[in-house]
Amino acid sequence: MNEEYTEKHQKLSLGDKFKFSCHKGLTCFNSCCSDINIFLTPYDVLRMRKALKMSSGEFLKRYTVALLGDEGLPLVVLRMMEDENKSCPFVAQDGCGIYEDRPWSCRMYPIFQVPSEEERFWIEERPSCLGFNEERQWTIEGWKKAQGINIFDKMNESYKATTFHDYFEKGNRLDSGKAKLFYMACYNLDEFRGFLFKTKFFDIYDVDNGVIEKIREDEEELLNFGYRWIRFNLLQEDTLKPKDKVLDKLLQSGREQ
Repeated sequence: MNEEYTEKHQKLSLGDKFKFSCHKGLTCFNSCCSDINIFLTPYDVLRMRKALKMSSGEFLKRYTVALLGDEGLPLVVLRMMEDENKSCPFVAQDGCGIYEDRPWSCRMYPIFQVPSEEERFWIEERPSCLGFNEERQWTIEGWKKAQGINIFDKMNESYKATTFHDYFEKGNRLDSGKAKLFYMACYNLDEFRGFLFKTKFFDIYDVDNGVIEKIREDEEELLNFGYRWIRFNLLQEDTLKPKDKVLDKLLQSGREQ
């Protein structure tokens, strides 16, 4: 392969340094935002649709495509525009229209995390990306802080713990019904809130009143409760307790079989 078109890969740890800067003065500005698969975490969807002042259902229908992973886990991908470049719907000539609430993967670029190693990362230096020719120097840790990654990492901890759960390591798979429940609790938070507050959910499960009020008003708390409910209802963990002690014993007995 011609060296001019060869991509350079670097494997880095948190303290390692790299050079990169993206700005309007580069002729390639915005080009990395086209013809790319951007997988959205539940927290990405929460931030993006709040920035756009849209309901979760409206945002998901208009801007995303839902897929199924190998374990039956729902995956949500940003729907790109149907133009020649398959452009991101939020990017204009001046840049990202939801920059303060852009997804985790957009914030991390040009850094990619090594899946099997928490503190290891890699960079793919593409010749077409002129940002690597800039003199601004970063450590991985400094880049993550500057890009506001920490809150995303914190909110994604429960998502990772759920999707990499032992339940799936043992070969289990979500059927279509459970996949729909997972999708609702993680992504369609308006529907999930209705499920909680418009049914007898809190008459059945023993949930502290303070928690109930938090998830009524705070969507981040609602999302975290969604993970808690998924781990109870789908992954057979004791993250919730029914008020009916007989029902609780029956559930425990069923899980021990």
